[in-house]
Amino acid sequence: MGGHTDGYTVKSGVAGQANELDGAGNDTGKIRQAVRPGLCYPDDALGGPDSAAAFNAFAAAWEAEAGTLESALHELADKTRLSKKAYGDSDGAVGTRAHAVPAGGGALTTMPTRAGTPVPAAEGGATTMPAHAPRPSALADY
Repeated sequence: MGGHTDGYTVKSGVAGQANELDGAGNDTGKIRQAVRPGLCYPDDALGGPDSAAAFNAFAAAWEAEAGTLESALHELADKTRLSKKAYGDSDGAVGTRAHAVPAGGGALTTMPTRAGTPVPAAEGGATTMPAHAPRPSALADY
């Protein structure tokens, strides 16, 4: 891929996505702090007491919403990390259990058994194919 000259980088993987969500939550928190009601402007700067009250009500609602978004982004990042761990743990458990399954002492086959021969499973082997049987009478002419 080479060097990045445009300032963009590609991040992949679940951990990278969780970090991006955390970063977005942090950014939302900074924006929330910047628009706190009553911290920025006196009533005169907002056009008088009526418009200042409207702005402060809007800023308070926006701050509450930004706080909700910040919290949700951090929660989603945490859940993403937990999912990654859960999938990793279950993948490891599946691999461990799959290796513990006996394969019939080396007699595992995908080939069909011949009619009249014992099923390999009775001898400690296994097959994934059905045992051959005579054709049903309805198919005898085919």
